[in-house]
Amino acid sequence: MLRQEERIQAARAAVDYVTSRPSDQLVVAVPNCPGWTVYNAAVHICRAAVFWEYMMAYPPTDTDARSKALRRVTELPTGVEPAELASWAHRALDQMATDDPTPVYFSMTGGAGTAALWAWHAASEIGIHRLDVEAALNHPHQITDAEALDSALYAAEYFMPALRVDASEDPGEVTMELLADTGGLVGSAVIGSASAHRVTMRGPSAQVLLAIWGRPHEHVVVSSGDPAVLEAWQALPGKVKQFGTWT
Repeated sequence: MLRQEERIQAARAAVDYVTSRPSDQLVVAVPNCPGWTVYNAAVHICRAAVFWEYMMAYPPTDTDARSKALRRVTELPTGVEPAELASWAHRALDQMATDDPTPVYFSMTGGAGTAALWAWHAASEIGIHRLDVEAALNHPHQITDAEALDSALYAAEYFMPALRVDASEDPGEVTMELLADTGGLVGSAVIGSASAHRVTMRGPSAQVLLAIWGRPHEHVVVSSGDPAVLEAWQALPGKVKQFGTWT
């Protein structure tokens, strides 16, 4: 697993990559996120970071933290230049870079989290949107195997279980086996389940990460178990967490 400072560094690099695209790339459609251009992806990343920053301001016992933060983020201006968007996100990441262990509201559990846990969330979610933009622009994926594994572990422990709760569905247990370019095993992450249904998938690290997030992917195979379990999980992000187009 990555250290907190490595997660912050990965999140900052992803913010800078997306927000620094030249004007002709900002208007390119992002097929992984229907209705978005690269600019919309940049807006989403940076407004979401402010949303997280607002939620961090509330104690974990505040059950209205999410709705209050959302009201505040809807007041942000639209049509903002990418450089300013980046400054919003970096300010939010500054708040996640502290080693202060004081519990704060954390959206994935609806309860207690810390700045360090928010840093893990930011690296994972901003990182997947970087993959989305790289795919849209036909750029090679820059995520390292270590970052992909760290993001897969986050998805297995927090993001996918949250989707399961929101959807009131439990497709079953998934084991993700992430491979290096050489074919060696980087590591694995498991979405646990009380269900008897199970599946194991394996493939290049970035592609496995795209697969579990329900994105188009290549060279990922089901090595054992029921492929329908994986298909059901892949449908959940678009079903539960498909955000509108922020501008």
